[in-house]
Amino acid sequence: MVMVRLRRSGSAPAPGVLVGPVRFVRQDADFDSLRGGDIVLVHMPDLGARHARGLIDSGVRAVLNTAPSAGGRVPNRGPSQLSSAGVPLIDIADEAIWTLLRNGDVIHLSDGNVLRDGVLVVAGVPIDSAHSSEMLAEAESGLATRLDTLAANATDHIQREQAMLLDGARVPHVRTSMHRRPVIVVSDGYDADVDLADLKGFIGNNDPVLIGAGAGADVLFKAGYTPHVVVGAMENLTDRMLRSSGEVVVTTASGRVSTPERLERHGKEIVTFVSAGSDDDLAILLADTNQAAVIVHVGAPPTLAEFLEGPPSEVARMFVARLRAGSKLVDAKSVNHLTTHTMSWWPLVFLMLAGLVAVAVAITVTPIGQDWIDRLTDSISGLGTWMIGPWTKGQNL
Repeated sequence: MVMVRLRRSGSAPAPGVLVGPVRFVRQDADFDSLRGGDIVLVHMPDLGARHARGLIDSGVRAVLNTAPSAGGRVPNRGPSQLSSAGVPLIDIADEAIWTLLRNGDVIHLSDGNVLRDGVLVVAGVPIDSAHSSEMLAEAESGLATRLDTLAANATDHIQREQAMLLDGARVPHVRTSMHRRPVIVVSDGYDADVDLADLKGFIGNNDPVLIGAGAGADVLFKAGYTPHVVVGAMENLTDRMLRSSGEVVVTTASGRVSTPERLERHGKEIVTFVSAGSDDDLAILLADTNQAAVIVHVGAPPTLAEFLEGPPSEVARMFVARLRAGSKLVDAKSVNHLTTHTMSWWPLVFLMLAGLVAVAVAITVTPIGQDWIDRLTDSISGLGTWMIGPWTKGQNL
C-alpha cells in the first residue's frame, strides 16, 4: 500500500482533493438513497444520459465507474453531461474496489486515486471532457455499424419470441381493464418528471391507466399519482411500490420469482410475466396485449443516439417492443404538444365575422332580402324621427 499525504496542517482537504462517503449503486432503485455530496460507485458500461441525469439530480460529488464510461462503442452522452455539470468521472479498471470498500466509507479522491485513511485503495483514470468528446465522435462515426447490429439482433429476437410477439403468448392479462383506454407507461429517465407534469391536463381529461415501469412507479408517486399497475423485476420494486400500487406484474426471464414473501407480506397476488427484457419494454407489451387504445410513453429515449446507448440485445428488444405496439405508441412530448398548443382565438373570430358577412351579402341579393332591407331602413328612419322629435319641440319652446 502507498501512503499519501492528503491534508495540510488544518482540517480542510488539500486543493484538488474531493472527500465524501462512497455509496454503492448496483441497480436503479439505489438512486433513491443518494444524497448530495456522495461519491458514487457504479458499474455502467457506456454510461448513458439517463443515468447521468439521475446522478446529477442527486447532487453527487463524483462518480467512480468500474466499467468503461465511454468506450467508443455507442454514442453515449453520459460522460459529457457529467463533465458539463462539474461532476468528476473516474474509470476504475479494478473491480476489486467493490470488496475493498464498504458502503458509507469516507474516501478521498486525488488525481484519479481513491484513498481511505490516507492509504491508496485503487488508482483510476479521470474521464475529462476532451476524452469523452473524442469517444463520442468515434461512436457517432460507427453508428451505421451499430444499426446493422440492431437489425441482426432484432431478427434473432423476433425468431425466438415469435409466439409472444405475434399471439401475445405468456403476456399476462391483468385485472385492470385497459380495453380501449389510454395507457401511460412511465419510465424513470429522460425528463420523465417534467413530461409527466405536462400531461396533467391529459390525465385529468382522459382517465388513463397509469403503469409504472420499474423505478417509473416512483416518478408517479412523486407526482402525486398512484400507479394502477407496476411492471418490473423484483429487485427493481420497492416496498412502497408493492404496498401502494393497484396491481404488481413481476417480470422474470427464468419463470422463478425471487423473494415471493415480499408480495405476500403486502397482500399482493403474484402475476408473472416470463420474458427477458427491460421493465419499460415489457410494460409496453403488456399494455398492447391488454388492448390499450393508445400507449403514451413517459421517459422514452428522445433521439436515435440515446436509443442505441444500451447493450445490443437490450436495444433489439426495445426496438421490437415498439415495433409491435406500432401506431398505438406515442411519446409524451408529442401528446403534450398536441393537447396544449391550441389555436389563437383571433382566427376563429375572423372566420365567424367573414361567415356573417357572406350570409348578409347572400341575403341582400334575394327578393326577400331586399324586402327585409327596406323594412329595416324604414324602422331605422322611424326610430330617428322618434328620437329627434322631442329635441325639436324643446328647441321651439
